[in-house]
Amino acid sequence: MRLYRYIVGFFLGSTLALSMTTIWADTGSGQRTLALVIGAFFDPRPLPALPDLTLAEALEVQDYLVMNLRPDYGAVAGYKRAQTAGADLVTALLLESMFTSTGSTLTVPAGVAIATELELLVRVGSGDLNQATNRAQAAATIAEVLPAVEVRDVALVLAQQHVAPAAAAVNGGARYLVLGAPLPIPLVEGERAWSGAFAAQLYDSTAALLASGAGLAEAEHPLDVVLRLKAALHARGRTLQAGDLLALGSLGPSVAPPPPGRLEAVFQTPFGNGRVIFALR
Repeated sequence: MRLYRYIVGFFLGSTLALSMTTIWADTGSGQRTLALVIGAFFDPRPLPALPDLTLAEALEVQDYLVMNLRPDYGAVAGYKRAQTAGADLVTALLLESMFTSTGSTLTVPAGVAIATELELLVRVGSGDLNQATNRAQAAATIAEVLPAVEVRDVALVLAQQHVAPAAAAVNGGARYLVLGAPLPIPLVEGERAWSGAFAAQLYDSTAALLASGAGLAEAEHPLDVVLRLKAALHARGRTLQAGDLLALGSLGPSVAPPPPGRLEAVFQTPFGNGRVIFALR
């Protein structure tokens, strides 16, 4: 009952809920999806095929899911781009307690598959990003690049793993992000510096290479992704503020499942190099 009392209280008591009507349509698809994804997060297990929803409906499911996570995971501290096929950029919400620092040991859910990804993460330095319309303006609002590794759930059936509404409904599978020491961006640096190479490698406890990559998928420019994320969040009624973390996408393929034990990720960026060390058990 603990898992669902937040839904009931929010639905009855919040004016925001009154505007979120589509998932409560007579079909019941939204309610079924919400029950499934909440259950699968707190009691990790593979999901059955989710009901067909529009992306807008799936984002409403995501909002309700995150509202249920907040008592345990805290407020929204950042946003990530969920893995999907095609042109859709699907946003997922990152809560405070999903973040941990290098040197951490993570207990992974036993009932569901997980994947690790080398992530390009940035910290917003100014709310002026909300008004940015080009790369140069976006670059001026980013304070830091952070080496990061995401550990996410892979609970969706194979056919839905890169389908935008399904990825949105499960909040992109977000579970943990392990952060290394931040790499500050000097004030004198501008858009041009962001055209340099971003690369990363993941090694296991024997120093065997598990994954490596250079650049974001489809050679996207990081600042273009920042602008697209900002626009997608604005479409959801969300604005960015100083301190928000933005996960722009993976640098290379995911590792699923990663081996237990110590893992080390090494990052090379135009603003310096970094690493993340963590362990899975």
